[in-house]
Amino acid sequence: MEDIKKIICQAEDNISAWAEEISDYLFNNPELSDEEFNSSAYLADKLRSAGFKVTYPYMGIETAFRADYGNGSGMTVAFPAEYDALPGYGINHDQPAHACGHNWIAGSTLAAARALADISHLFNGNIVVFGTPSEEKSGSKVTLAEKGAFNGIDAVLQMHLGRADCVDTTAMAMTDYVFEFFGKEAHAAKEPENGINALDACHLAIAGINAMRQQFGAGVKIHEIITNGGQTPNIIPGYASMWIFARAVDKELLEKAAARIVNIGKGASLMTGAGFKYKRAENTFYDLKRDVELNSFMKANLAELGITELEEGDKYNCESTDMGNVSYICPTCYTTLSTAHLSDAGLHEQGFVEVAGSQGAKELMHIAAKAMAMTALDVMA
Repeated sequence: MEDIKKIICQAEDNISAWAEEISDYLFNNPELSDEEFNSSAYLADKLRSAGFKVTYPYMGIETAFRADYGNGSGMTVAFPAEYDALPGYGINHDQPAHACGHNWIAGSTLAAARALADISHLFNGNIVVFGTPSEEKSGSKVTLAEKGAFNGIDAVLQMHLGRADCVDTTAMAMTDYVFEFFGKEAHAAKEPENGINALDACHLAIAGINAMRQQFGAGVKIHEIITNGGQTPNIIPGYASMWIFARAVDKELLEKAAARIVNIGKGASLMTGAGFKYKRAENTFYDLKRDVELNSFMKANLAELGITELEEGDKYNCESTDMGNVSYICPTCYTTLSTAHLSDAGLHEQGFVEVAGSQGAKELMHIAAKAMAMTALDVMA
């Protein structure tokens, strides 16, 4: 096994320029969630040219794809690629950008998969690359998981940039709501008593959420914004809306919190007299289940590549990802590599855009690709 792992590392070195080209292309051509038409077509073409059998679009999602390499015998290891960017960057805060490093994720997953394909005569197994759009918004992995895309997959491997080197990662379960309140306009100075203030309902909903934080407990986090608060101060707002994210350390606790949040919205409606409608997101992100054996493979391989100081994930302070839903179906290893030596900027910060396109990130991308490919070989063995 030691010899073949040296060979896979050399195979990744041989395609390093190919992988960097992928990361650079996506970085320089960012597309928002559910709009990744050029990005997905580009990645599908790259895999097709590397000998993969590509299905695109995939399972009814226009910007999703599946790429297969192998003869069907042996174990099957999958690498989910992400490629959606985030809105709101640049000088005027109006540009999409890869402030979460999904360009890097696509580059590392495709590099791991192609390196394995290039030496596939040395092992028995199958490689799958899933093109999974809209991780930042709707979470296509949730939909793909529900439709059976990950059934029959023996292991799933993905890496992400972050503040720490961590294999035993965590992710919170998450859902979101849009609340709408319908009041009655009136002159705010002359006849306010004739109005029903929809914005007040939003404020009361926020106050209700804040009042419940102690009862929600440490395992729940809720954050909200007002998306429409009226048109002008001298008109009682007849319509107002808000957007709420709810997270919890596991999906069962999330559902308990979600029910309370809806009741808070109903209470705000009763207190103000405003009508109330709410809509929950179609996809709910699950918490991340660890696979001890798969993680042990990854730790050993990272150590071989010089990364030995690993942090433990904190389930009370972490983000959410649709990889959690995948982890409920098949063994999943979701690893982060630290960018702390490159910048103090964290994910989704303006400064992280520079990190995601940097030479330092590319060096980490090759470590990620090698470690994932080596771990895939452990699974197949």
